[in-house]
Amino acid sequence: MKDNYSNIRFDRSKRPTIDFDIVSLEEIIKREDLNHDPKSLHRVHFYVLIFITSGSGKHTIDFKEYEYAKGSVLTIRKNQIHNFHNATADGFMLLFTEEFVLSYLEKTGANIISELFNELLFGQHTKLDKHEQEQVLTLVMQIQNEFKNSIDDQTPGIVRNLLQVLIRKIYRIRRTSPQLTLTHKYTLKFLEFQRLVELHCHEFRSVKYYAGRLNITTKTLNTITRQVANKTGKKFIDDISLLNIKRLLINTDLSVKEIAYSSGFNETTNFFKFFKRNTYLTPESFRNSHKKLLV
Repeated sequence: MKDNYSNIRFDRSKRPTIDFDIVSLEEIIKREDLNHDPKSLHRVHFYVLIFITSGSGKHTIDFKEYEYAKGSVLTIRKNQIHNFHNATADGFMLLFTEEFVLSYLEKTGANIISELFNELLFGQHTKLDKHEQEQVLTLVMQIQNEFKNSIDDQTPGIVRNLLQVLIRKIYRIRRTSPQLTLTHKYTLKFLEFQRLVELHCHEFRSVKYYAGRLNITTKTLNTITRQVANKTGKKFIDDISLLNIKRLLINTDLSVKEIAYSSGFNETTNFFKFFKRNTYLTPESFRNSHKKLLV
């Protein structure tokens, strides 16, 4: 199976003792010495938080385009596919690994990051007001100054604490958004359901199967997905399955028939119907339309 886009691992060469980095957005977009093209699709194996301080542009995350401008915050979770576009924007990118989260942040902080970077719980783009921009910029500059200028055994702890404050600030802003009502009593069960679906959607696509794994009724599972993701359990499963299929179409040189079988469809006809019903495109059309992003 051949990958058609780059898989980007965290670069530990700068600071081997801490899985964290902060870089200029302008530097990333314009650099020519990277081992991948930022404007082509690539999968990151770490968390990315982007804060825009000037200009405007757009960013693609898992096949969705997000327009951004000064004051925008974008979050990209581990294993998502994304790419930059030509832009006049500048800002900061904060990069950190799952190991950094688990090793340096206390449990509540780690859970908040898991929720904040989950595109099914929060939108991946947030526009901050002027006061919020000032607060976030102050924290980002403190993190940058500590990380760039201090090299001693206190640096990881200070960066960790500043990052926790920054994450909690953005989490508060997103939670209080008028477009969002996150029901805490369902969140943990929803995350468990999401994890199971991402692992097994190519084998099982029935709500009953996952309800059984979670020791709840199908009615309760549907209530959870409606409250958290505003969709039925079946629609949620189908959406995860569809995203995996899209990734296979873009990421591999497997034939459409091979992708159909690996995605749990015994009949290729049913696979075509499922894909076209949800995208209004055939699998081949979708694959061809994204080839330009891989050049």
